[in-house]
Amino acid sequence: MKKEKEKTTKRAILDLQGAHCASCAFTIEHVGKKVQGISDVRVVSGKGEIHVLYEGNPGSLERIVEIVKTLGYKASIRWESVA
Repeated sequence: MKKEKEKTTKRAILDLQGAHCASCAFTIEHVGKKVQGISDVRVVSGKGEIHVLYEGNPGSLERIVEIVKTLGYKASIRWESVA
């Protein structure tokens, strides 16, 4: 009987600049949730933050940063922890 590798869920907060409307937030959330290893993405426009739940691969967060840049905004990783 094989044991599956346990996945550690982590939380991260990314600083977000340039995305101020509901449409911006929706687009970032919608596209961000399609990234492999990402389980949830929430934009808090009023605080300029993106809250992310992910499987622990830092490459997933870097992919979110790249996506945000492609959409015309700026994001940077501020904080990470085990959920």
